[in-house]
Amino acid sequence: KIVKKSRDAAETLKKGLSYLFKKNGIDLILGTASFIDKETVQIVGGGETLKVKADNFLIATGSFPCKVPGISFGGNIIASSKAIRLEKQPNKVVIIGGGAIGVEFASFYNLLGTEVVIVEMASHLLPKEDREVAKSLQSIFKRRGITVNTASSVQEILREGSSARVIIKTPDGEKTEKCDIVLVCIGRIPATKGLGLEEIGVELTERGFIKVDSSMRTSVSNIYAAGDIIPTTMVAHAASAEGEAVAEIIVGNNPEPIDYSCMPMVTYSDVQVASIGITEQEANDKGIEYNVGRQFFKASGMAVVNSRTEGFIKVMAEKNTHKILGVHIIGYQASEIIHEFNVAKRAGLTVEDIERTIHAHPTFGESAVDACKAVFGRAIHG
Repeated sequence: KIVKKSRDAAETLKKGLSYLFKKNGIDLILGTASFIDKETVQIVGGGETLKVKADNFLIATGSFPCKVPGISFGGNIIASSKAIRLEKQPNKVVIIGGGAIGVEFASFYNLLGTEVVIVEMASHLLPKEDREVAKSLQSIFKRRGITVNTASSVQEILREGSSARVIIKTPDGEKTEKCDIVLVCIGRIPATKGLGLEEIGVELTERGFIKVDSSMRTSVSNIYAAGDIIPTTMVAHAASAEGEAVAEIIVGNNPEPIDYSCMPMVTYSDVQVASIGITEQEANDKGIEYNVGRQFFKASGMAVVNSRTEGFIKVMAEKNTHKILGVHIIGYQASEIIHEFNVAKRAGLTVEDIERTIHAHPTFGESAVDACKAVFGRAIHG
């Protein structure tokens, strides 16, 4: 029923997009496209081949999951696209990769009652996030019964009928986990093969991403690219912003370049993680002087009433200017709270600007005030 609800929701959203296409006079051609030259693509689909000419092109073909070297997908070794369509709940799942996707699925399956084991090569979950936040999430996961193996790697996966055995190298030695499903979440690869890019001179990076400038323009002046196929942040809202920017440029407008330092990152686990800006590690590496303030949700009336007291807001501000450098949140409403800080950072506001802004009580968001006050030792609550 959960899978059906998610698929029904996706179908509803697709229908909404189809309506917008018709309303705005956009033609949708289903098929597989490749460039013939800089002004022409060939589209194969539905038993016919079309050639379409255009003044400008936007490539937005997305990405696909990375495989474990030597192990192919199939059977009970699956990627995220299959994981959201399982018809039967697994009794036990081993998730390879503790990044955002792996963490989200670990949380989901754990809520259902499935036994979950995570294997992550880095020293902590969510390697791209603030370490303090990531370790807090790791502690929450362990309390909920999720087995977390960090600084660990998968040595071998053995298919055994309807189950699989995963051999894991950990700091404490080798261990074996037998499971129903192995879910591989070790990253994604840009879907650039087969598009004919090399033949028309579109340059790629060593990792296969399309090279673009700040306007999303490729090395071929009338061809643009956006989303997972360019070396920026692989999230849907970044792709959407990049696509909008390209559309504005093509019609002759001059939009501001996208500020990726204000790109919110969110992990949609049950206890969410959200962030903008830099981490403490990055600030230290750059020699930036900063102060840190924290506010724990256990001091929030709304969090207490909702029995959602796990987590905290962590605010980093530049020592002299008091402007926001980075914000890292772990908590039930993290994905909603982060936007206030995003606006403030983009506008160049200080932590005092936020702390002087009266917030409604009781709300999860009011914790932002005391987190900002705590940066320079003025916290009242918590």
